[in-house]
Amino acid sequence: MKFDCTGVILAGGKNSRLPGQKKTFRKIGDVMILESIYELFSNLFKEVIIVVNEPKEFAAWDMTVVTDIIPSQCALAGLHAGLFYASFPYVYAAACDTPFVKQSVVEYIVGQIEPKYEVVIPRTDDGLEALSAVYSKDCIPLIENNLKKNIFMIKKFFRKKKVKEIPVEQLKALDPAMEFVFNVNTPEDLEKAKTIVNKIRQ
Repeated sequence: MKFDCTGVILAGGKNSRLPGQKKTFRKIGDVMILESIYELFSNLFKEVIIVVNEPKEFAAWDMTVVTDIIPSQCALAGLHAGLFYASFPYVYAAACDTPFVKQSVVEYIVGQIEPKYEVVIPRTDDGLEALSAVYSKDCIPLIENNLKKNIFMIKKFFRKKKVKEIPVEQLKALDPAMEFVFNVNTPEDLEKAKTIVNKIRQ
């Protein structure tokens, strides 16, 4: 059974630290990172939206493609667009450069949704992971307010009492290496991801 939730993939990054081919279309092994996330989200959610800067590049893809409503080429604007266009009251947002998104982790986080919370977010050893989290449509006016003020950090719009954190211990029970938050930002990250894939296949 699929969740009554929209899966949102943010694919509008500037690609500044990973020269060459856009990281949206990077492959780990034989599979494009975006394809693997989309396949997982399609199995989990009743709706999947991808937020991009250049929709023409996705014309051949069988998916719902949208662009920022408030253009700024930042993740916050992408999240805003995903929430705005979502048909469901909650979205699960992920970046297009996270090759090891795990179904069990996504299911667990989405399973923690409660009406009193606007955000359900995992805590890692490095802090809160804003792009592996659930957001309510109630966040839209808060995000719009910050975008107007040029406050682009996602966590800056959070209202503490409306945020449910998932403790790192609970997440490590599902993903001991916490690979679900690993993202490919640099050539070094890309090589590390390929190493992880090879270990998984062994």
